[in-house]
Amino acid sequence: MPRPVFIPPQIPSSTKAPPQGADWIHEPKWDGYRFQIVKNGNQIRLHSRSGADYSDRLPMMSEAFAELPTRAAVLDGELYLLDATGAADFRRFMAAMRTRRPNESQLMFFAFDLLHQDGVDLCQLPLSERKQDLQKLCAKSRVPYMRLVQTFPDGAALLEHCNTMGFEGVVSKRLASRYSSGPSRSWVKTKCPGWKRINAERWRIFEAPSKPTLTEAQKTLAKKRTGREGDL
Repeated sequence: MPRPVFIPPQIPSSTKAPPQGADWIHEPKWDGYRFQIVKNGNQIRLHSRSGADYSDRLPMMSEAFAELPTRAAVLDGELYLLDATGAADFRRFMAAMRTRRPNESQLMFFAFDLLHQDGVDLCQLPLSERKQDLQKLCAKSRVPYMRLVQTFPDGAALLEHCNTMGFEGVVSKRLASRYSSGPSRSWVKTKCPGWKRINAERWRIFEAPSKPTLTEAQKTLAKKRTGREGDL
């Protein structure tokens, strides 16, 4: 019987517009971290997209997900920081996740896939079946940190709504697709025009803070202080 472990995530390809047709479903995308919940009995591991383990830094979430009503599971989704209006605040989220012990009171995991349950690898099942299993699990769950991502049949209409609401975009997925780690054309992401405009220089928040340039007088003073500290 396979044990639940972290599974490298399936990554949506970029596209200019959501695909059309009954073989696709569409999900709103807020603005946060790709996240994975791995439950094995009472043991919970919380992983980022790269597989980094956040379990010890998010103890309240870890304790809460131990009550998930299934013996073992691997849940794929995204982790967000929600403000007072219920909107995702990525900049505050980034600042919180850079601390040793983030404030967990505003964090929420939005689940959109179920990859493993009770010893059964679900990755080879079509997305439509995995969604049904996920909905059943979420319906029984009382974990306060988890919500189910809703799906919609019309990607263009959803993108327009998400743009109005300030969301990042829409992720479209083929209902018949199996779960495959890495870049995928069965999952595609369309970003909202408004989000792209507001986040044109988003890369700056990932930069390390630059060190201030010292004047010659400051450099001399710093050297003197270093010399005194070395004598202690």
